[in-house]
Amino acid sequence: MEEAWVKELRSQFPVTEKSAFFDIAYENCGADYMERAIERFFRDKADLAPDMPKMGGGGKGRVVEVVASARKKLAAFLGAPGPKNIAFTANTCQAVSLAVMGLHYRPGDNIVVGAMEHVSVLMPCLQARKLGVACKVVDGASGLWVTAEELLSAVDEHTRVVAVSYVQSGSGYRIDLKKLTEECHKRGVLVVTDAIQVLGLVETDVQALGVDALAASGYKGMLAMEGMGFLYLSDAMLPQVEPVFACYNAAMTVDREARAIRCLDAMDARKLEAGTIPFSSIYVLEAALDLFRHIGPARIAAHISQCFEAAYRGLEALGFRMATPFDAKRRCASFLVCTEPGREEAMAEFLQRRNVYVSTGKNSTVRVSVAPFTNQEDLRRLLEAAKAWRDSQ
Repeated sequence: MEEAWVKELRSQFPVTEKSAFFDIAYENCGADYMERAIERFFRDKADLAPDMPKMGGGGKGRVVEVVASARKKLAAFLGAPGPKNIAFTANTCQAVSLAVMGLHYRPGDNIVVGAMEHVSVLMPCLQARKLGVACKVVDGASGLWVTAEELLSAVDEHTRVVAVSYVQSGSGYRIDLKKLTEECHKRGVLVVTDAIQVLGLVETDVQALGVDALAASGYKGMLAMEGMGFLYLSDAMLPQVEPVFACYNAAMTVDREARAIRCLDAMDARKLEAGTIPFSSIYVLEAALDLFRHIGPARIAAHISQCFEAAYRGLEALGFRMATPFDAKRRCASFLVCTEPGREEAMAEFLQRRNVYVSTGKNSTVRVSVAPFTNQEDLRRLLEAAKAWRDSQ
């Protein structure tokens, strides 16, 4: 299980020296290569030479080149048609908001979203009511996630958008996104997805999935950092989305004579960017994308699957019950471990005192999430601490 690349990756993440970290669904805690990328940004920012394109200030020439490079690499990572399908944002919620709020809605239109969705998905859908669109919030029968079938049952002739997380933050459940998009497209409905819980952990191809919009940030499985998000828009959806913010960027300008805002290219996702984008975080993203290209996304996905199975089956053998499906098609990197009612915080704190880090979950559960840098020793410590918790009860 522990290949050479895992050992090398662990050496980049200081958290691995301090604990058995099973909380990648929350964050990745930072890496040495991120610090080097930030240092590179500041060096480029401070640079200035007579032949350097100014592009907004000293050092901006090289910064703009890095942003263009990162955009191209991100498009390739996602399987997008090209860099013009990618807009950089401040975070995932802003990216979802741009996709949902930038559309034109007809009277009577509605948006369908799950009741258990993360607030980054649910709140933009509720906010869209200000545009006169109805929001249909769907309860899932499981109480922990919503299925493709449950969302589709709420779709009607007035539905414009279905918004959903590819992997649910609260449960680790991976929806059948391809089925959802295929059925929605038959009905003329757009699909907007939050993929922050899956990117970097399971190979994701936006064109193969057929999604119209995909939003995410890099500070979890993509092994980048906070302060930056991004939005992918398909070629079909790009011309339908207009900027929510009136900002100057590579695709938007002001016609001062006409006193009007002009879009220079409706097929360029940069039209949605809010002026100055998060340069330093994009430097880190590029470093992370280079790392993924070096290791190979398929190799990382296989490792995640192996670690997931070892943790899940190991806990089952100790007598614990899991709330998240084991099915490889319905899982990603995190799963819920059931506790006695109201004992989730006590269990999480018990494990943390033994330097095994997890999150508390909903409905009396704790959430365990494996990472690309998880190794056999981490798994041993998790199971040992879980056994101690069981024996103490």
